[in-house]
Amino acid sequence: MKHEFTLHRRKITVRALINDTTDVELILDTGAGTTVISERTAILLGYHPKKLPKNERFVAAGGHIDAKILELSKFEAFGKEITNFNVAVLPLPLQILADGLIGVDFLQLFKKISIDFDDNQIEVE
Repeated sequence: MKHEFTLHRRKITVRALINDTTDVELILDTGAGTTVISERTAILLGYHPKKLPKNERFVAAGGHIDAKILELSKFEAFGKEITNFNVAVLPLPLQILADGLIGVDFLQLFKKISIDFDDNQIEVE
């Protein structure tokens, strides 16, 4: 199945749907083990990031970072829907021009992912 992506400033962004209500633009990040949404996105979903009960420590490019964990009732990208999906919530800078990152925890649900830069298409199996 093929899905369109946007290439902006050398970042691949894809559309995802959270809880059947909120469309988000996420950076495809094979270096991120966990899918991340911004604090702004969590607030749009009706959650206050500082009041989320779970914390987890991650290794990031600049060292370790503590993130809140949010369990989404539903997450959908590339035509695949998953329920009770945990994402990290981080204060992402506005300069990334996205609502978060789609990480390997979601990408590994597919057998194969191919990127066609000529047609701006990602094919998943």
